[in-house]
Amino acid sequence: MASKPPSLGTAREWAIELAVGAGLGVFLGVIGPFGSFSNGGASPRILHFVACFLVGTTIFGVLQRLAADWARRTGVPVWLALVAAGVVGCAPLSLFVGWMVTRMWPFLTGRFSLLDMYGQCLMLSAPALLYMFFRQGVFKRTPPLPAAVEMASDVRPLAGEVLCLRMEDHYVRVHTLKGSRLVAGPFERVIAGLGDHEGMKVHRSWWVSRAAVVAVEVDGRNLKLRLSNDLRAPVSRASVAKLRQVGWLPAET
Repeated sequence: MASKPPSLGTAREWAIELAVGAGLGVFLGVIGPFGSFSNGGASPRILHFVACFLVGTTIFGVLQRLAADWARRTGVPVWLALVAAGVVGCAPLSLFVGWMVTRMWPFLTGRFSLLDMYGQCLMLSAPALLYMFFRQGVFKRTPPLPAAVEMASDVRPLAGEVLCLRMEDHYVRVHTLKGSRLVAGPFERVIAGLGDHEGMKVHRSWWVSRAAVVAVEVDGRNLKLRLSNDLRAPVSRASVAKLRQVGWLPAET
């Protein structure tokens, strides 16, 4: 099974976002918003806005991706987490913008408060927030629950039969000795519903029962756990040391 893209995004996504940010910086540097047109020539304005947009793109890109990932794991609405990340991200960005303004145009020192800078950052971050809404699927309609989907609270009575859990879009597939079924609820909440059942999260989208593991398969640098129902659960690199420590993997794996 191919692993999902990293929470912080791919190199291609970042290249596109930074390029767009730089382009917007050039555009605003030319038109000179917020009174900056009267500060002097176009070159320092362009440098100022390009630098601010690159820094802002980095801050918002990291915070909002982390916030969206956290929201999906905890059940918090993604749009709310993205808005909160944007509001928080404007604080360090406004400090950077204020520092840039006083270095580029020393005569403006003291004419603008940090609150003014923060308000401008909020205005300019609106397109970035809208982009992340689309990127994180906020505007997508959540499909209705299939008739076979159960609630997370239904897992615990059968915890002793659970072999593994696997994330599937907005649901979690529970594999048991008698087959599999879909459960509605965040992945971490479904895992918590198993109580003290012995098992571990071996991958971002897989939880495996210790009793279900029958073999370890090595394919180059990739590890998989073969389970008693003949499924192969991928092991993330971050989980290898943890699994080896508790004896799931041999020392030389």
